[in-house]
Amino acid sequence: MNPAAQQLPTPDDVDHPIGLGRKPEGLEGRRRNQVALLERYGLEPHSRVLEIGCGVGWLAYDLASRLGPDGSYAGFDVSPEAIDWLNANLAPRLPNFRFDLLDVANPRYRPKGRQTASKVRFPYADDAFDLVCAYGVFMHIAQPGIENYLREIARTLVAGRPALVNFMAITELDRNPRNGRREYVESSPGVYTNRPDREGWSLAFDDTLVRSMIDAAGLSIVASEEGAWHGRRGPESGAVPGADLYVVTPRS
Repeated sequence: MNPAAQQLPTPDDVDHPIGLGRKPEGLEGRRRNQVALLERYGLEPHSRVLEIGCGVGWLAYDLASRLGPDGSYAGFDVSPEAIDWLNANLAPRLPNFRFDLLDVANPRYRPKGRQTASKVRFPYADDAFDLVCAYGVFMHIAQPGIENYLREIARTLVAGRPALVNFMAITELDRNPRNGRREYVESSPGVYTNRPDREGWSLAFDDTLVRSMIDAAGLSIVASEEGAWHGRRGPESGAVPGADLYVVTPRS
């Protein structure tokens, strides 16, 4: 264990609307699930991890005790409040961790961002990581931005190594799909929202479109798991993702 991990301030001190900073119900279970899924698909003490959409830093907080001196973590987000707090409170205690702000426009979380999600380049070198995750991110990015993020995953991830990305994916089994009380409605071919009153909020995609975007980015799907949100997965051992999980890897 990294000794510094025992003295970290907890991210629930961050006051902003991204990344479960206010300890909503289910936070502990979601944290356990996210770490367990990374462990299922290859997390090791020496892993070089990239988290897309790190929010207030709960995953970084949890990985601090799991990554050794040969491992590393990088996370980025569009929230200046989150990144400022992480760089002030976690980065000085964790020399192999870094946190980056991407000034990317997002209808919900950063409407005045200067860059577009469809053109931004991740601030990392090619083949910089051997494990990437994007939990709860692609529900808030339009299709052109997702396509670019997937290409950037392919660029920054070592070929043959996994990235865990999740979507709200709609399949032929879903009749009148809804998340909570809100029903999804189609806003463009293969794209859905359960907030038609808010452009770019709470997006879902046809599973066939998700797979097409992944393939076009130069990635191959090596595993997938249906999310619990469909209501079709019964009790079982191990972590169950809330949204649909696609484990992908760059084609060499």
